[in-house]
Amino acid sequence: MKRIGLLTLVVMVSLMATPIANASTFGVNGLVTVPTADMLDPTELNLTYQHIGDGDLILGSYGLKDGLEVGGVAQWPNGLDDDGENYLLVKVNVLKEDANYMPEMSLGIVDRNLYLVASKSTDFYGIRAHLGVADKDMIKDRVFVGINKVLNPVTISSGDGSFNVPTTTVALEYNDGFNLGANFDFGSGISANLGVLDFDDFIFGINFKNKF
Repeated sequence: MKRIGLLTLVVMVSLMATPIANASTFGVNGLVTVPTADMLDPTELNLTYQHIGDGDLILGSYGLKDGLEVGGVAQWPNGLDDDGENYLLVKVNVLKEDANYMPEMSLGIVDRNLYLVASKSTDFYGIRAHLGVADKDMIKDRVFVGINKVLNPVTISSGDGSFNVPTTTVALEYNDGFNLGANFDFGSGISANLGVLDFDDFIFGINFKNKF
């Protein structure tokens, strides 16, 4: 508990800094624009291409060991920032979720920004809830919340045969406005996502995840 309290204090003090990184996506372990406490497994690689507004972003992250994830992002204008930017990502798991009330908790670094996020699965319709704090240049309101839910695969039949709708995860978050998103898992580590930011701007992306 002392370790968790110290990490929380470090995060809150660091939020007084003014870094310039733009945390627009977090790959397969993000919602629409905010992170979750979920981690990549050891030796698991995530590659993501994301189009947001008028900008584009490529993310790569790797599960270096249990509870430690490292990666990097390349983004370019217009829409994500003025000049485009490359930056590093680090994410550390600081608390494991249990079957009672303890959430998953992770501490992350995006360039020079810090964030702390907790995630917890609930018995309420299988919804997973997320709550975090971050630098105001990364998350404008500093506090963000979100939920997501995995929908069971559906088989659609027709006169000529049938096909399976890919496993879909829907997400709702608040990050200076309400954002909606959906991720479609096609198997073999490939998924695609669609989203709408503040009921105005649309985003889309493609993810690849596998172990190496």
